[in-house]
Amino acid sequence: MKKFLTGTGMILGLAASLGVAAFAQQPQQTGAPAIEQRQERMGRMGRMGKHHGEMDKERGHMKMFRELNLTDAQKQQLRAVHEKAQQSTQAQREELRQLLRQKRQGGQLTAEQETRARQLRAELRDAHQRIESEVIAILTPEQRKQLEQKRDEFKQHHREMR
Repeated sequence: MKKFLTGTGMILGLAASLGVAAFAQQPQQTGAPAIEQRQERMGRMGRMGKHHGEMDKERGHMKMFRELNLTDAQKQQLRAVHEKAQQSTQAQREELRQLLRQKRQGGQLTAEQETRARQLRAELRDAHQRIESEVIAILTPEQRKQLEQKRDEFKQHHREMR
């Protein structure tokens, strides 16, 4: 279960961080419309079942990408990768969510359901690796190096917090 949560968290974190990082670099509105938009986003995150730990991961990933000084073209490419990833994994994520909901409510899954859950996790892990490769390909060599350094710092901080 711990491996699943870690893998799923990483996949969701990366996918969300790509979209959120790209969004975070756009100029922000102020005033009433901005507050309404923020409240709407927070409501969506609550409905999606985000846990505080997942949101913290997203903030960490956002910060990593924000500090890379992406060009407008790179931001656009990252948004496209994020949208494609969301669409291509939506069915697997929803099916896995339903299986997990079933497990929480019923206590146990059938052997067939457990096998399907493992298969879905593997598919999502593979998708995560493909997405990560696409993201890395968008970055310049210098940005890749910076990203790797930021990831190492993030991992070190995470280890210290444990």
